[in-house]
Amino acid sequence: MTDRNSTIETDTSNDVPLSATPPRVAPPRSSSAAHRTGGRRVGDRISALFSTGLTRIVLVGLAAGTIAPLVFMVFKSLTKQDGTNAVTFDAWAAVLNGKLPQAGLISLQVSVIAILVILSIATLAAFGFAKLSFTGSQPIMATIIVLMLVPGQTFIITEYFNFSHLGLIGNIPAVGVLYGVTQIPFATFILTNFFRAIPDELVEAAIIDGASYPRVFWSIFLPLARPAMVTVGVLAFIGVWNDLLIALLFLPTPGSRTLSVVMAGAQDTRTFDVSQVMAGSLLSAIPCIIVYVIFQRQIAVGLTAGTGK
Repeated sequence: MTDRNSTIETDTSNDVPLSATPPRVAPPRSSSAAHRTGGRRVGDRISALFSTGLTRIVLVGLAAGTIAPLVFMVFKSLTKQDGTNAVTFDAWAAVLNGKLPQAGLISLQVSVIAILVILSIATLAAFGFAKLSFTGSQPIMATIIVLMLVPGQTFIITEYFNFSHLGLIGNIPAVGVLYGVTQIPFATFILTNFFRAIPDELVEAAIIDGASYPRVFWSIFLPLARPAMVTVGVLAFIGVWNDLLIALLFLPTPGSRTLSVVMAGAQDTRTFDVSQVMAGSLLSAIPCIIVYVIFQRQIAVGLTAGTGK
């Protein structure tokens, strides 16, 4: 009996309970699903490569379209126009020995005066609009934005009569001030957006420490506003350097003509030397290119300042 009971107990101990559930086994991944996943990855890579390649092609095309005119101008300025296309520097010698260098100095003088006027007025105005609350600030700022939309040609006749009555026709510093005044609205708009992006806590902390508002403007905001000021200065320089209308009307005397005016009137109606025209055009464009290349990073920062937080 003992052996029989032990045998029965042994047999019952090895039985598996009916309520126990067998472990779940994940179904094997089908080859078709793996093929679809791999195909999707390959498709994503192909689309990414296609978009990147298309972007590069477009950028290369734009760069080629920008550089091609410069290459053409350099080629024409260094070759003879007798059909042989021989290399010569006669056009550059004629341009450098003519009136263009003096006209370039006058253009530089007018541009520097205009930049000084713009920065000295626009920085103060922008600081006031951005960090000082006063009655009528919003309507005044709206008026400045509206003035940006008004073409300068609409009031140039009035300006000419005023300059004529004051005896300022042919006065280089006065024309530089005129250039600066016409660009103050745009400069104020750019600098105001930049100053608004600077935290107000800087002003509050400086005021608590005993600094006055002029001190805050001079010691804190001007150093921080260098990218925006460079942006305004470069854009103003390019605009004044290439302008023709104001310089033609307000600086009519031969000794006070700017580079653009001299370039416009250098060619006789009966003769047209392509080599000298290309050389003069390159000489006029070189300062703008150099300024833009030197300050391109500051220009990017200044133009995008205040657009986000």
